[in-house]
Amino acid sequence: MASVILTLMTAICLGFLIRITLIMIGTYKEPIIKTFSEYGPDEKLYMPGQSLFLWVGILSFCGGLWATGYSSLSFTLSTVGVLLIFIVGASYTYPQLAQKIHLKFLHFPRWYYELRDRTTRYERRRIGYMWLHLPLRARLSYNSSDSMFLLWSDFIIMGTIRDEEPSPRDEEFFYTGH
Repeated sequence: MASVILTLMTAICLGFLIRITLIMIGTYKEPIIKTFSEYGPDEKLYMPGQSLFLWVGILSFCGGLWATGYSSLSFTLSTVGVLLIFIVGASYTYPQLAQKIHLKFLHFPRWYYELRDRTTRYERRRIGYMWLHLPLRARLSYNSSDSMFLLWSDFIIMGTIRDEEPSPRDEEFFYTGH
């Protein structure tokens, strides 16, 4: 029974590690884009490094349990796993420090920096909300192609600019008073 649970836990860790790898190389955009749509005084930064350390720590701990016959290897893997999980806990406790460290060592995909350089927070929020309304097939095609995604985001930005412009009726009222 314990080996079944350990096997299942190892498979789950490997699945989440594949997911985090896809996010970090830019093939899976959804978690980063979902953070754009959140409100608050500060813009929340998606940090895949926390998830990476968490799942590598759990996988390392499971590897330590798998290697119980080899005492030194088992102790080393389990210790590394617990240490990584402790680092993740500390990063949730001190998020500002974790963001600074994350931005120095773990970089986002290129599409993120291109989008971040040319958009305001309001425009990124609109992109985040419009992403939630896309059909699944459109999300899959935009996930696989950065150029298509950036073109789509340009259309969202143009729509945002149109919303921010005053209407001719507002300008007439401003100048004439009625």
